[in-house]
Amino acid sequence: MRINRNLKLMSAYTITASAFFELAVIVPYYHDVMGLTFQDFLIGEAVFAAVVVILEVPMGWLSDQWQRKHVLALGAFFSLLGHACLLVGDNLAWAIAGQGVIGIAVALMSGTNTAMIYDSLAVAGQEKDYRKHEGRRGGFSFYTVAVAAVVGGFLYKIDPHLPLAVTLLFIVAAIVFACQMDEPARHKRRPEKHPLADMAATASYALRGHTEVGMLILFAAALFCATKLIMWSQQPYYVAIGMDESLFGVLMACGFLLAGFSSQFGHKIDGRVSSLAALGLAWIAALLICLVTGLYQGKAGVILLMIGGSAIFGLANPRVSEAINKRVDSARRATILSTQSLLTSLFFIPSSLLIGMAVDRQGISGGLLGIAGWLLLAGLLLAGIFLRGDNRRRMMLL
Repeated sequence: MRINRNLKLMSAYTITASAFFELAVIVPYYHDVMGLTFQDFLIGEAVFAAVVVILEVPMGWLSDQWQRKHVLALGAFFSLLGHACLLVGDNLAWAIAGQGVIGIAVALMSGTNTAMIYDSLAVAGQEKDYRKHEGRRGGFSFYTVAVAAVVGGFLYKIDPHLPLAVTLLFIVAAIVFACQMDEPARHKRRPEKHPLADMAATASYALRGHTEVGMLILFAAALFCATKLIMWSQQPYYVAIGMDESLFGVLMACGFLLAGFSSQFGHKIDGRVSSLAALGLAWIAALLICLVTGLYQGKAGVILLMIGGSAIFGLANPRVSEAINKRVDSARRATILSTQSLLTSLFFIPSSLLIGMAVDRQGISGGLLGIAGWLLLAGLLLAGIFLRGDNRRRMMLL
């Protein structure tokens, strides 16, 4: 197996599968082209989130049973179909169909992409380099989204359909790159029971049977739920401080670039700060950012929210993935990584409703203070679990 070729193809796949040129103009596209309201847009987003929640673990299980390259190709194919629905659609039904199909694509890719990298390195005994390559993959994804967001805004002025049309071309390239990968040799655990029961057993393995894995999953889900809430809080914050809407796309691109930079080069601090200390510092930083921006509104808050919604995620995500990958075998790897993503979505759905209510009643300041409250409460609960029995000794090995 040609490891370097596989890693290069994975980078190419990441870039082409992440080139969403419509992202920065999707709301005006819904209004101007599809004739839909912002409420309709949120309905589509809700369908997308629900599909990901329902299929996240099943698709991870599928990846563990099937060839990873085929799952990645299938994920890109569903992304192609979903974006095509948005391109030709002119009503809410088309929007719901498109967002739902894109949700299937995300569920197929999530967990499989990072498992593919780790399995490829494991064949050559190069697992120690996983965080560097996973960070690079995350960086390429963020860089691509950032550039596509800026370019998409210019394409939209030429023709509102152009951003989606160009996105489709890039996704076709992603399918080609996935099919050219070499499938790494790995142990495939034959399911001994019904697939649903097998997936439930794997989730139980992660959350109950192996305390350190369960703690990592819970920690990541709570932290990444908060960073996602911070990210979606940025535009209301811009409105609150009177920022011109023409800057929103550029600021979105800056946030993605910051996330990509922190993801790609986060491994440079290895050996200076332990993974446990780095994750703890990321948690505290997110909490302080929410408190400061919630109590004070100003242009400095724009930078702080970028750090809270982008840089912290970029730094923490590869560390969490590496720690989980080290503690599970390849037969369960994608399923457990998908379990972490699933739990993040499950945390996000109710917390986003509560934060939304806080913003409606108290403004963006109330929402940010609510996120700070979430981080404080979840942090105290996780600290209590961490200090029990042998949990501390196990987690100190991170």
